[in-house]
Amino acid sequence: MPKELEYHLAHLLPRLLQLGIEITEQHEISYGVQLRLRKDGHQNVLNIYFSAKRGISSVIGGSASPLKNLLLSLAETQLEINLDTTAYHTWNSWIGSDECGKGDFFGAPVVCAFSYDHSLDKHFQVLRITDSKLLRDSEIAKIAKLLYKHYPSRISCLVLKPTRYNELIDSFKNQHKNLNDLLTWLHGTAIQNLLKNNPGTEGILVDQFSPSQKVRHYLKEKNCPIPCIERTKAETDPAVAAASIVARYQFLESFESMRRFYRLDFPLGATSNVIEAAVNFAEQYGFSRLGEVAKLHFKTTEQVKARLKI
Repeated sequence: MPKELEYHLAHLLPRLLQLGIEITEQHEISYGVQLRLRKDGHQNVLNIYFSAKRGISSVIGGSASPLKNLLLSLAETQLEINLDTTAYHTWNSWIGSDECGKGDFFGAPVVCAFSYDHSLDKHFQVLRITDSKLLRDSEIAKIAKLLYKHYPSRISCLVLKPTRYNELIDSFKNQHKNLNDLLTWLHGTAIQNLLKNNPGTEGILVDQFSPSQKVRHYLKEKNCPIPCIERTKAETDPAVAAASIVARYQFLESFESMRRFYRLDFPLGATSNVIEAAVNFAEQYGFSRLGEVAKLHFKTTEQVKARLKI
């Protein structure tokens, strides 16, 4: 089961029990999990799915009933998840940082940092801030726009276009560095940008992408006196969750911009349909321009070359 689905269920199941909904059966189905539910003599089926493109989605089966209406209401509100502000720290003001797009052949990484303090708690509950992987793309766009509207000075986002990304990754490789070093530099830059305008920051929390604690060491080398923690699944923290939403939004926006400009569809990920799209791009615009839309150091590039017999 995908970790995103496990994470969603970990919050959903206690919520259902709180509402007096009995879970009579639970089993995995294609792309998701099925729950058979009962309340006050009524029974309905809830299918929950996860995909990288759509995130979490649900389908409610069975005849009309008060239980079905309740499940529909929960689905519409995306089952509010209480973000834990004490899982990793007890700071009152801190910066959370996350990235998006590093595993996709098309497009390039986006890193975002968000400055948070407890004065935002109630508004974040209203906005229903949660890990971006649990949200549909339309919800991500809506929430990200509201974050930009209300908290522009709390956001530092770096969108690395493919051409620049390829230049930088080549430069890093020449210095015997890798993608994680590039991500470290992006996280460090976004965080430092926020620190300039948020002098009361007590700590920094980064969604961990490397076991080497690279961001913490990077900031220490830059004489940053503020403690930095790197942890997996840090999106349970509101600052990191907000950063994940903005990063995903900017990543999707850059994808849409490429689609409009080149009048082609660019799939997410690095699967066979991505190879087909890359071959299609090369046939229309030339292989030499593939670096305008893709990460050339991926093995996918060699597969595209083989298809084009280059």
